[in-house]
Amino acid sequence: MHPKHWSIFFAVLAIYSATSASASSPDIFPIRRGLTLPNLTLEHIDPTLPPVLPTQTPKCSVIALQQDFADTVGAPPASANYTQPPDCPAPWTRVVLELSVSASDLQKDRIAAVWVDGVEVLRTTTPLPMAPGAFWKVTKDITRYTAAIRRLSENNGTVSMMLENSNTVLPGVYSANVTLHFYRGAIATAVKPSAATGHATIQELYKEPADLIIPVTSNNGFYGSGFWSRIESDSQIATSLIRIPQNTYRAVLEIFVSYHADDEFWFGNPLRSSYLEGAANLSTPRSNGGFRQVYATIDDKFVGGHIPFMVLYPGSINPYFWSPVAAIGAFNMPSYDLDMTPFLGMLLDGQPHKFGLGVHDSQRYWLVGANLHIWVDRWSDATQAGLINYNAPPPKMNRNAEWRNQDGQSEIDAEGLVRFIGWVSSSKGNLTTVVQQKIKFKSQIEVQNRGAVKQIEVNNKHRMMVALMKGNQALSRVQLMMDAPMQIQTSTVNAVSGAVFQKTRLYHQLVEMVNLSEGQAVSIATLTDRQDAEGSALMHDGVPVWGGGATRSAYRFKDDSTCYLRTVNTAGGIVRLDTTTASCVSVADQ
Repeated sequence: MHPKHWSIFFAVLAIYSATSASASSPDIFPIRRGLTLPNLTLEHIDPTLPPVLPTQTPKCSVIALQQDFADTVGAPPASANYTQPPDCPAPWTRVVLELSVSASDLQKDRIAAVWVDGVEVLRTTTPLPMAPGAFWKVTKDITRYTAAIRRLSENNGTVSMMLENSNTVLPGVYSANVTLHFYRGAIATAVKPSAATGHATIQELYKEPADLIIPVTSNNGFYGSGFWSRIESDSQIATSLIRIPQNTYRAVLEIFVSYHADDEFWFGNPLRSSYLEGAANLSTPRSNGGFRQVYATIDDKFVGGHIPFMVLYPGSINPYFWSPVAAIGAFNMPSYDLDMTPFLGMLLDGQPHKFGLGVHDSQRYWLVGANLHIWVDRWSDATQAGLINYNAPPPKMNRNAEWRNQDGQSEIDAEGLVRFIGWVSSSKGNLTTVVQQKIKFKSQIEVQNRGAVKQIEVNNKHRMMVALMKGNQALSRVQLMMDAPMQIQTSTVNAVSGAVFQKTRLYHQLVEMVNLSEGQAVSIATLTDRQDAEGSALMHDGVPVWGGGATRSAYRFKDDSTCYLRTVNTAGGIVRLDTTTASCVSVADQ
């Protein structure tokens, strides 16, 4: 530990003793060199539903990329040419991606992504390694991307990974292996395939993977700063020219996003008036409030959007909360599906069209990318389509703020409803797709005691319905309902040498329900993913010097035939409890 940090460390002991000395206080441990580290759990885990991995041995496993990420800030993605084993050709029943990473030493948390021939298949974050030798594994069912993987294997394509790391301050090097596992024949799994992603998504409607996947990404992905595009403000839209086959009968745009710099804590941004900013010298780039919407356009026409789920990065809030357990969605960041089928009438003329990605109310910066999943009619050279109904008013916003110097409160309420209806005529008949999205978002922020106490309460509700109609008959319909509440309470005390001692309590939850109807058959799947955390940290220049945290993660998934529960309790960097059960008897809903 640097001599200055030693003085900070001892000075804060008195603060900690006065503010949090109790038998229930989380274990406290340092991150800096020079202090004795306890026996930390070196394996970082994601305590959610394990992917639906087949219980049998894969037909083949291919290490697609191996790379050490040392000083890679500003460097292009690491890429490797891919060769498919001749005894393991398509078709495959299941394809699973395994990303294994280890950290040689202490390091910051980083954003990372994996692309298959430019198609993004995983966006993830690294943990914040608290000790040398930390390691973790991310496993994801990527059967959805079979079209891109088949193209990869047939054309000796390229697998790429982006992880910008720096050794200027901390010495840790990330060593990564990307492995693809291929399965053939009947699949036996412990959990039903409907739970393949661990989180219910709108893709439940699409039983078969797309015939073609077109990346909607940066044109300079291999040589520049990755395939993702960088959004610096709400006025910027990342655009790509895309031409789709004229015999397309279905299209879904899948959007990946992550947020950084001034918007890393967008959900906790206070709303301040310009008058108070000038009068009280409170001007800050994070003063525009906690509402963001990721959206897509086609030829400058709005075609749908999502308020992102609030993923907490491993270095955020209190870094000791996420050692060794990952926050909800941190290891496998969610993507967001928008059904583009109602807009095929704009796209089937054989000409390139401009696809745009933007973020309403955003600040610097967001990394965005997308995949356009295309289903083609193999029995015809061209399909016909048209837009029947387009109703997309901007969200209704209610913004209120009251501030007196550093103290005050702000509130943002947003509601929105969009509805798109379009028809497509193909060999499957004349079918109509109805897409409806409803959002309800509320952010409340209160600051007291001259800025020393801050409370954040956010609730993000999303409802989506996609129905496939033939005349007045519904062939299939999927309804997705998501609630994502969050509460954060933080109090801070200034320590010596510019350090800040903070105590934090956190509650975060994701509740999803998917209702899938096909004819007379109806299936329902629900999940509840909840985390509660409490702890303290001494921060200096944004880096944790010393602290501790305790986190309880409770995950429950249930469908018509399966129930899976897992509870993981961690404290002081150690897993204290890790239990799973396949029974929902006498277990209350989270």
